[in-house]
Amino acid sequence: MLNPSTRKAFVSILLCLFPLAGIAKEENIGVAALKGYAVFKMGKYQEAFDIWQPLAVKGNTTAMNNIANLYANGLGFDRDLSLAAQWLQKSAEMGDSIGQLQLGMAYEQGQGVPKDNQKAAFWFEKSAQQGDRDAQFNLGVMLATNFGLNDSPSSEQLEKAKYWLKLANEQNHPEARVFLKLIQ
Repeated sequence: MLNPSTRKAFVSILLCLFPLAGIAKEENIGVAALKGYAVFKMGKYQEAFDIWQPLAVKGNTTAMNNIANLYANGLGFDRDLSLAAQWLQKSAEMGDSIGQLQLGMAYEQGQGVPKDNQKAAFWFEKSAQQGDRDAQFNLGVMLATNFGLNDSPSSEQLEKAKYWLKLANEQNHPEARVFLKLIQ
């Protein structure tokens, strides 16, 4: 019996040595995604893209998020925030909490999409409802700052902000407790 760290190393080596015969079978999708991650970690970004792209086309949201990351950071391609946002949009619309969080951040920062704090909050809330602590924190801050408008939030917004910040704090978000104290 292999210990967990030896088993991980063994699986990583196998993924690199044995190319997949194809990804038509459902069980091979996870293996393909892992192989994509392994080659990504080796700095073979185009090869990772070539593995993730067919998965993304078939609806794999993790592959979509990974492709968005490649474009957003210019890994294997010229940096293209618009293409990154398009992949995140697909992932977010399919209900992926990471895609929703990252799309919200793109809207908040105006990266690849027009800056729009209302849309950012919309996507943060979708992700927050699935339990993502970063989305809960970001949504709480959006509400507490009246979507960054430098106006006081309504009492309803402030209550919602406290709700989301408390949830983020319960999940040990590193900044939630401090922000909660600021708005109490």
